[in-house]
Amino acid sequence: MKKIFTLFLFITLCMMNYQIYAETDSVSCTFFMYPKAPVGCYTYVSYQGNAPSSATFDWNFDGGIIISGTGPGPYYIIWDTLGYKTVTLHVIYGSQSCNGSNTIHIVADPTVYSVTGGGSYPYGGSGVHIGLSGSQTTISYYLYLNNGTSSVASMEGTGNALDFGLFTTAGTYKCKAKYDTTSGACLTSMQDSAIVIVTGAPPTTPTICMVTYDTTTSKNEIIWNKPTGVYNLSHYNIYKQTYQSNVFSKIGQVPFSSMSTFVDTASHPLIHWDRYELSVTDTNGVESALSPDHMTIHLDVSSGFTGFNLTWNSYIGFTFQTYRIHRKHESGPWVLIDSVAADDYTMLYTDPYFQSGTTTYYIEVVKPYPCYPTLKDNVYQSVVSNVAISAPLGIRENKQDGIMIYPNPAQDKLFIINQTTGKFEAVIFTMDGRLLGTYALSGTKTVLDVADLTDGLYIIKIRNDQGMFVDKFLKE
Repeated sequence: MKKIFTLFLFITLCMMNYQIYAETDSVSCTFFMYPKAPVGCYTYVSYQGNAPSSATFDWNFDGGIIISGTGPGPYYIIWDTLGYKTVTLHVIYGSQSCNGSNTIHIVADPTVYSVTGGGSYPYGGSGVHIGLSGSQTTISYYLYLNNGTSSVASMEGTGNALDFGLFTTAGTYKCKAKYDTTSGACLTSMQDSAIVIVTGAPPTTPTICMVTYDTTTSKNEIIWNKPTGVYNLSHYNIYKQTYQSNVFSKIGQVPFSSMSTFVDTASHPLIHWDRYELSVTDTNGVESALSPDHMTIHLDVSSGFTGFNLTWNSYIGFTFQTYRIHRKHESGPWVLIDSVAADDYTMLYTDPYFQSGTTTYYIEVVKPYPCYPTLKDNVYQSVVSNVAISAPLGIRENKQDGIMIYPNPAQDKLFIINQTTGKFEAVIFTMDGRLLGTYALSGTKTVLDVADLTDGLYIIKIRNDQGMFVDKFLKE
C-alpha cells in the first residue's frame, strides 16, 4: 500500500510540474522578413515563434497586399507605395498572448543600366570583357549565361561602371540586380546583353532527339532540338550509315534558321532499318564532331499457325523500357493491343488474331522527354516504326500457279500474267492499308502504269469470286 501511494504521489507531482511549465512558458511573436524590398516585389514574411498553428494570428501588413498565406504563414506580400512599413503581429493561444513588429523599407527598383562588352575572340585566347555601364552602391549585380538560373559572376555596386572580367564561354550574357539586403526573388533586369563568340573552335556537338517514321511520306524523319543563345551556326549536317558497318556518309543539310527536322527521301523504312548521325557547321565553315547515332525501328509481319508474327529490331538512341504494339483491322481505328519490355536486340511477338481481311501493325516507343524542333507547332513525343501490313490468315503470300507479277522492283510499269480462267481484278494498297487503285484484268497479260507512285513498298491483291492472290512489290 505504501508503494502504491508513493507512485501516485510521484505521478501527481510530475503532472503539477508540467502544468506549471505549460502555464508559465509564454508564446512568442517573432517573425522574419527582409529589411528592404523594391516596390511591387513579392516579399517573404514567416512566423518563427513557438505558438502552434491552431493559435489565433492577427497580422497587420501596413497597407501591404497579401498574395498568399494564412494563419502563421508564410506569406508573400506586395507593397505598391514607397516608404517604411511596419508589420505587426498579435498572437493569442489560450490564456496567453504576445505582440511583435518588424519594419521594412520599400524602395524604388534599382536603376537600369546597359550590359557592355562581349564580342569574338580566337579559340584558345583569353576571352572578352563583359561589364555594366553604371552601378549603385548597396546594389548587387549578377551575370547569367544563356538564361540560366544560377549566376556565373557577381559584383557589388560601386557607383561607377562595372567590369565583371574576362569570359571565354560562348553564349549570351545578361545581368540582373537587387538590393543587397532583399530577397533573391526581387531581381531587376538590366537592359541589353553581351554575346561571346569563339572563332576557330569546332561547334559543340549536337544530339539527335529521335528518328521516327513519317506517315505522310513513308520515309524516315530525323528530329533534333536547337540550342538557344547561339548565333554563329550556319547549318546542320545529316549523316547516314552506308552499306559498310559504322561508315557514315552525308546525305543532306538543314539551315540553322530552318525547322530542325530532316526527311530522308532516299530511305526505305518498309524494307530495312537505318542509322543516322548529326553534326553542325558554324559560319566560319568549321564542322563539329558527329553525334551519337540513332537507329530506326523496322517491323516485319508474317502470318503463322497461331496468328500474326511480329519481328522488329530495338531502337537505339535513348533509354526506354517499353514497346507499345498497335493494330488496325481493315479501315478500322488503331488499337493499342499490348506493351512489352524492351530487353532484347531483336523483338518477337505473336498476336493471336484470327479475323479475315487485312491487318496492319506498328511499334511505338514513348520518349521520356519530348522533342521541340524550332518553328514546329507540334511536339514529338514518340518514335514509331514503319507501318507493316499482313495478308489475311489462310491467304498465301507467295506466287500461285498461273499468276505472276514482274518486274520487281518496278519503275514505270508492272506486268501481271494471269493464265487462269475467270474475271479478276487487281487492287494496290500502301503498306498502311490505304487503297490506291482498282484495275480490271483482261486476257493473260495486263500492264499497270505505276510511274506516278512514290518510291516504296506496296501490296497488290489479285482476286475473284474464288479466292485471292497477295504479293508485295517495290517501286523505284
